[in-house]
Amino acid sequence: MNVLQAQFQLPAFFDLGATFLWAVSGAGMGVRRGYDYTGIFVMAFVSAVGGGLLRDGIFLQQVPIAIREPRYLVVVLLGAIVGTIASVLAGRRKPARGYRMLLDVVDALGLGAYACVGAQMTLQMHLGVAAAILVGVVNAVGGGLLRDVLVNKVWMMPGQLQAIAALAGVVIFVTLVEATAIGPTGAAWSAIAATFVIRLLAIRYDWRTRALLPDDELNRIADR
Repeated sequence: MNVLQAQFQLPAFFDLGATFLWAVSGAGMGVRRGYDYTGIFVMAFVSAVGGGLLRDGIFLQQVPIAIREPRYLVVVLLGAIVGTIASVLAGRRKPARGYRMLLDVVDALGLGAYACVGAQMTLQMHLGVAAAILVGVVNAVGGGLLRDVLVNKVWMMPGQLQAIAALAGVVIFVTLVEATAIGPTGAAWSAIAATFVIRLLAIRYDWRTRALLPDDELNRIADR
């Protein structure tokens, strides 16, 4: 990576935009589960900055940016308000089909943006391509993982492609930044677009991962 790229940071709107989108999504889930205002904000906060907390606190060993810069909390609060109002208007626990589709779009956009942010921050610290890919994926899916843990949902069960979509986006971003003359901003837009398309196609056509063992085999193992 050349010196210019090493010093380049993605525009703040990539990170702040992803933070807002995931806050909207988290607040919507909180409303649908019947949480109070505190619970809704916690869901928005965990969804929005959970991946960044994992990225900064565990992998990059620095004070999380959500703590260093108060504007992130402001963005989370705004996202929580927007997500709460939109979810209530859409039907609370049984949201309209159009609103569910909107949340899918929001999640897909946030997934790609966070993947690029995590990868770029890792490359700036000269931790290598493999580390950038790993951190990018964790940054992308970490908030959703923590959110699902809070609502007692087993995230690792077979489901629609999410981590794989983020992985594809990160690989595209890192490849373009490291191996071409395309700058990080152009690479990020390309990666976000790819992640967005893969994620929405997975939702539209129900592309899913499959269990390694069939149900009957798992039952036999559990009975032993």
